Amino acid sequence: MRRVVLAALVVAAVSGCSSSSNNTSDPVSACKSAINAVCTKLFNCYPSEAAQVYTNVGTCETTLSATGCTTANTTCPTGKTYNSSNASQCITDYSNQSCTDVGNGTVPTSCNNICT
Repeated sequence: MRRVVLAALVVAAVSGCSSSSNNTSDPVSACKSAINAVCTKLFNCYPSEAAQVYTNVGTCETTLSATGCTTANTTCPTGKTYNSSNASQCITDYSNQSCTDVGNGTVPTSCNNICT
């Protein structure tokens, strides 16, 4: 259960910086794609724990997107600009993350560069 909660916190971190395809045309879409990657990884790595919290991948995505992928949460700070290439790399890195990193709440380094 701890791993699932940590992964959800990771999503909050990503949405603060910044469907199954990597849509990075805008920060809200990128956030939703990142959440898809995280939820998919959660259910692949920790299916029982994730199901206890979210029931299924779709519910995980809906729940986390509703609170994390708002315009307010995905707007870059003053003086910084959204970088769709970096957002795409962040999503790819989440998809390729090890289960250990997901369980530990590790945010891929690339996710720190969505706003440049």
